[in-house]
Amino acid sequence: MNRTRALALSALAATLLAACGVSGGSSRSSTPTTPPGLAAAQSTPLPTGPGSVTIGSAGFPESELLANLYAEALRAAGVNVTVHANIGERPAYIAALGDGSIGAVPEYTGAILDYLSKGNPAHSSADVYSQLRQQALVAGWTVSNYAAAQDVDTVTVTQKTAEKYHLRSIGDLRSVAGTLTFGAPAPFQTVSYGTSALRTAYGVTFGRFVALSPGGSITQTALRNGTVDAADIFSTDPVIARGGLVPLEDPAGIFAAENVVLLISRTVATQPMVDAANRLNAILDTATLAILVQKVASGSESASVAKEWVAEHLH
Repeated sequence: MNRTRALALSALAATLLAACGVSGGSSRSSTPTTPPGLAAAQSTPLPTGPGSVTIGSAGFPESELLANLYAEALRAAGVNVTVHANIGERPAYIAALGDGSIGAVPEYTGAILDYLSKGNPAHSSADVYSQLRQQALVAGWTVSNYAAAQDVDTVTVTQKTAEKYHLRSIGDLRSVAGTLTFGAPAPFQTVSYGTSALRTAYGVTFGRFVALSPGGSITQTALRNGTVDAADIFSTDPVIARGGLVPLEDPAGIFAAENVVLLISRTVATQPMVDAANRLNAILDTATLAILVQKVASGSESASVAKEWVAEHLH
């Protein structure tokens, strides 16, 4: 995309975002009305040929696994697919989606909505997805149906720390957090469900923040060696089950629904791509995703795990 076109699209996106009227407020149940301009874009039919696409992934194993799952599903529908894994954190792969380096990427509904809207205004799976579809149109993307599979953030501690401070829920940290260190990917400091939400919903402000790369093994090591006392770990990460770690309850619900979807740039999207992603999402649930992640964590190649599972379950 050249500079002139990029500027034009940025201006269009700003106009459409204003038309959406989506705020960063706390309403969690409203379903927005689609503005006429976006409704027209949404109703534009996609090409019926299978097409070609490069699917990217974030820089952690589950994202690479999901990219390969979608790749296999799309290949089964006749789509020519290349996988470009481990691009990096969200700003990097969203930029790649924007400049055409990749044409699709797996995402989590709550996190990408928060990234696009600068404050997630929804919470349930249905409401988050409804908001996301509009934001995706503004960004120039088609979004698949969402899977039952979710991978939500958790505030997790070791069993020893939980017992020492009598921790069951995030709010139990309030009186001791000032003396503790919290570890998470750097964006946790700026997203609406991150450190600000811990403070406003639970009165929890940690004494120190340590930026950690996404990935349970890195975070587990930091927890066990005392580099951090609590950490953000994804709920499907196998280190929770096998590592004696304790995810704290989130009664205030600061972590919104994080259903798996595939984002596809409308410059390459075809109906067979969307249909194939929807077929995969119709059978992918959280328990299955956790099992597949465990296989990758145990040393299996994500591409092989994905190919085997899709061949067995997607007909």
